[in-house]
Amino acid sequence: MDKLRLLTIILVLVVFCGCVQQKADSRAFFCPKDACEERTISAIKSAESTIDVAMYSFTSQKIEQALGDAQKRNVRVRVIMDRLQSASGSSVTQEGLADDGIETRIYDRATLHDKFAIIDEKVVLTGSYNWTKNANESNRENILMLFDRGIAEEYENEFFTLWIEAG
Repeated sequence: MDKLRLLTIILVLVVFCGCVQQKADSRAFFCPKDACEERTISAIKSAESTIDVAMYSFTSQKIEQALGDAQKRNVRVRVIMDRLQSASGSSVTQEGLADDGIETRIYDRATLHDKFAIIDEKVVLTGSYNWTKNANESNRENILMLFDRGIAEEYENEFFTLWIEAG
């Protein structure tokens, strides 16, 4: 068999078996089996310039530490939290985030039930996953990671609106 024919057969097999992957434009993870906290921390660690977060319930000390570490790497980190949830005894505090240099605002116009983060204006983490131990270990929750600048821009616009309203 000549080399050209063999190469053609290999190419056809690769295409038909799906071995050639396109650039990922989304990934879904399900808690607790997919370790959502670790996936979130990994995404935070990948940040190079910005992380904007709108989070309903935020109690994870590990994620708080990852955000603080990102801030120390000169990544601009901003967090908006829900008024009632942020006042609970187990919540990450606005003061604690501020101690790490993280700009934080409390949203009090309505329930901030959002759960999203935008990383470097190109990656969006969203879904039902609250940044809590129960969400990671016990609840049935999910994260959708979207690698799409257009969608990230829409989320940035929403974040900006919330940031101004929480001002």
